[in-house]
Amino acid sequence: MPYVLIDVVVTPTKLSNTIILDRLTGLPIFDFRLRRAPTSKIPGEKTSAYQPNLNLPEPFAKNIFQIKDLWSLNKKEEKKLIEKYSNHNFGFFETYELNKKNLQYNFHGGAEWMGGTVDQVKNIMYITSNNILWETELVLVSEKEGFAPIYSSKFKRVLTNSGYPAIKPPWGTLTALNLNNGKIIWQSPFGEYKELTEKGIPLTGTENFGGATATSGDIVIATGTLDKKIYIFNAINGEIIYDLELPYIGSAPPTTYMSNGEQYILVHATGGFSLSKGYPNLVEEGNALIALKLKK
Repeated sequence: MPYVLIDVVVTPTKLSNTIILDRLTGLPIFDFRLRRAPTSKIPGEKTSAYQPNLNLPEPFAKNIFQIKDLWSLNKKEEKKLIEKYSNHNFGFFETYELNKKNLQYNFHGGAEWMGGTVDQVKNIMYITSNNILWETELVLVSEKEGFAPIYSSKFKRVLTNSGYPAIKPPWGTLTALNLNNGKIIWQSPFGEYKELTEKGIPLTGTENFGGATATSGDIVIATGTLDKKIYIFNAINGEIIYDLELPYIGSAPPTTYMSNGEQYILVHATGGFSLSKGYPNLVEEGNALIALKLKK
């Protein structure tokens, strides 16, 4: 069956969905359905009774929390986590409720500000993302007759006593998504807790805020993980080809360019504000620009 070429606009979201629209009409390329969703009980707030439910493209990270997702290295702690959080609100577009807390993924993404990187020949998007659980709530600040109520939002990462995300790994990933059919080609953990690897635990990935850059040489260069490394992945199968520890955590997608037949990589590394707030004992902030040259 012959292919039909369509110019599209592609945007990954913090809910870990990828929206692909016809560039000329704005219509979605893939069908989706509207699914019944809870409506807000907060005075002064209105939400839709239906929300889009996307099956394709496949989500590149978790976006609906379930109790079975909770995890800890210590099974006694895991049991306590399940007992503690079972009475929280969670689910498909679960709205907030005063005096009760919510559990949700992707408060900081899913996809981050840097988005993805696209191979325009093969129509493959490569994207870094997070699977991090957040405890959130809405607090009433003031309510005066004749005025709209004022609320404050509170939120924090759900971590174990050891400081790891309290859900089953992977906690950070790099995903290759086929934009033609919306299917995930491969997904690899992105980042490492060395102490967990040394215990024989498969690579978990870490929360990350750096981004990725794909090249025509079938590699994906990515950075932003808590282990301060820059990674080079095989773009075909997601295997790690090379990694190197940087002075600070990478804070933007790597830049690559050619000069006199040589390929260079530039990385801006600062540690990162968002990661330092969540993991103050692991993140050192600074400012470095690192240049690498690929071997021929």
